[in-house]
Amino acid sequence: MKIGKNVILALSLAFMLTLPALAVFAPTAYAEENEDAQSLPVKTEPLWNNVWYKFETPLITLIFPANGTKPMFLWWYTNDNSTIYVMKFKGVIEYLTFDMQYYDRRYQAENAIIRQVIRERCIEPRIGRHVNRERIREALMNKLTGYLIGLHSAYLPFSACKWGLEGPELVEKGDVSYWSFNFTLKKVPMWKSRFEFAENNIQIRCRFYNTTTTENIDEDHSYEVAAGQLKFDFVASNWQWNMDKIKAFVDWLNSSPYAQYQIEIPTSETGLALWINMASIKLQDLNAAQNEVQNQYQETVETVSKMQAATINEEYYQVGENRTQSEYERQVQVTSRFRNRTRIQYAKMDTAGNISGFLEFVPWARLLDETGETVKYVNVTASYIAAGAHLRLFICYPYFGNYTLEHDPTIGLTSAPTIPKLVTPKLLIVLIGATLVIAVAVVAVKMLKKPVNVLAVK
Repeated sequence: MKIGKNVILALSLAFMLTLPALAVFAPTAYAEENEDAQSLPVKTEPLWNNVWYKFETPLITLIFPANGTKPMFLWWYTNDNSTIYVMKFKGVIEYLTFDMQYYDRRYQAENAIIRQVIRERCIEPRIGRHVNRERIREALMNKLTGYLIGLHSAYLPFSACKWGLEGPELVEKGDVSYWSFNFTLKKVPMWKSRFEFAENNIQIRCRFYNTTTTENIDEDHSYEVAAGQLKFDFVASNWQWNMDKIKAFVDWLNSSPYAQYQIEIPTSETGLALWINMASIKLQDLNAAQNEVQNQYQETVETVSKMQAATINEEYYQVGENRTQSEYERQVQVTSRFRNRTRIQYAKMDTAGNISGFLEFVPWARLLDETGETVKYVNVTASYIAAGAHLRLFICYPYFGNYTLEHDPTIGLTSAPTIPKLVTPKLLIVLIGATLVIAVAVVAVKMLKKPVNVLAVK
């Protein structure tokens, strides 16, 4: 039996019309969710532009300093590099938490501020209106001043330090694979010599995932990391707290004649903030980032940033103006520490569709003992402020004593389109089956000598 040319054309048309509907069966990969745990091909370039180490996938392109001199990440949607998202690690800041659990620059843990806070919050309320209160306060403050000699400054700038890069290397564990690499603080500058304890004790351990994977918190809690996302662990160990250095003063106070005033100074009322700058630049401004990596500061990422706004847990926040001189940091509201994640998303600029970069983190961190075992989880807070076309973000960790702190944020692209993929055997079977169904319908109708309406065949 022959099938006419018109029928063949109709059959071909029907086949083509079924493709969009059948495409839903094809495996897809999104920036945020990927139920099929698709593996992304990753092209690496160890010395891109003589400055960067580069990962390139069909979805996302990520670069970072090839020799690890400065810890920063830049990334963009591979099919549209008109907007480049930047996350730069500025440093760590020790701060006081007598009033609040998040970072506020009014309460950095420096000599003068520690003296003021202890006097106002601990000493003066206890000595009250004693007839000799002025003499008592002066005696106590003079004694305290002696114990505060030799404190390190509150701020350790990462750009002034020397860093080392280990890796990247491909790690494969069953169905999960990722590229592993570490930034390690190797040397602090001479003018920050009191931070020598931080050498080899601050790390940014990174995993760029080829496949979607599940991160297990404990037996009851877990969350997914999608293929094409970068997860990094901020790790700090053997931190020497300024507030710990006044424990000797507290011991003296409790055995002195002033013990009668029952003055209490909680030395754990302190925390450590990781300062991150978030910016977005154009491709033509990439030289500014390269200059920073090469210690040439004609301009910085922040000075060429085009970032206008961000959404922080879905709250819109303009960053175009510099508010650092007129306002204090705003707090990120964090709840349900295991289930919720805080997300800071770059406002969309000139990107294709609705793609944008993001940084997110869980509101808890691990404390590890010397064997690497998790001792407990602690709450994580955050504060932020507009700083003129970029956002200053402070991820805040409470006092963790002699334990090792480990916290693992994630960066990536949100609302990205699907990644094109070759036809798989599963999809091929579906397509062949659909074609056979249409062909049988056409032949059956032809045998009955009835008009063929291929578009109506179901």
